[in-house]
Amino acid sequence: MDRRTMMKSLAITVWGMMAFPGCKPGEIMDENVLVKSLPLTEKQRLNLEKMVDTFLPETDTLGAVQLNIHRFLDKLIANCYPEEEQKLFVNGLDLLEGIAQDTFLKSFDSLGISDRENILLGLDNEDADEGKSFFDFSKEQVILAFTSSEYFLTNYTNYEMIPGGYDGCVDVPEVPFKV
Repeated sequence: MDRRTMMKSLAITVWGMMAFPGCKPGEIMDENVLVKSLPLTEKQRLNLEKMVDTFLPETDTLGAVQLNIHRFLDKLIANCYPEEEQKLFVNGLDLLEGIAQDTFLKSFDSLGISDRENILLGLDNEDADEGKSFFDFSKEQVILAFTSSEYFLTNYTNYEMIPGGYDGCVDVPEVPFKV
C-alpha cells in the first residue's frame, strides 16, 4: 500500500471515530443509557415475573418467564407509556401483593399458580375498577409480548426475516434493470 492510500485510510478512520464515537474499538456501551427500566423494588420485580408466568405458564411451548416477557414489559412500559400509566402499572403490582397478603398471608411471588390465578381472576370483574384496568392492561401486554417474540414468530407463523429468500450465485444481466 502506498503512502497516499495509507494516509487516506487513516483520515477516513479518524473521521469515522469522531463522527461515530460509540463505534470505537473496545468501548463498551452502557445499555441503560438508551433504555430505561421501571423504578421497581425487588418484590415488585418478582411479582411481575410471577404474574406473567401465571398468564402464560410453560407447557409444551415456552412460557413467559423463559421468553423474558417480564423484562420486556419492564422496558416497554418504562419507555413507551406515559408516566401516569407507568404509575398505575406499578400500583397494580402493589395491589397484587396486598391482595395476596390479605387473603393468604403470603407474598404474591411465593403463592402457587392456582392461588395466583384466583387473585388475577378476582381482578377480572367490573366491580374492581383499578384491578380490572390493571388486569386488562397486563393481559394485553403479555399477549403482545408473546406474539411479538422471535419464538412465536418463527415457530407458529410463516415469518421470514428477509422475505423472498437469497440466491447467492446468479448471473448478472447484461442489460441493466429499468427503473
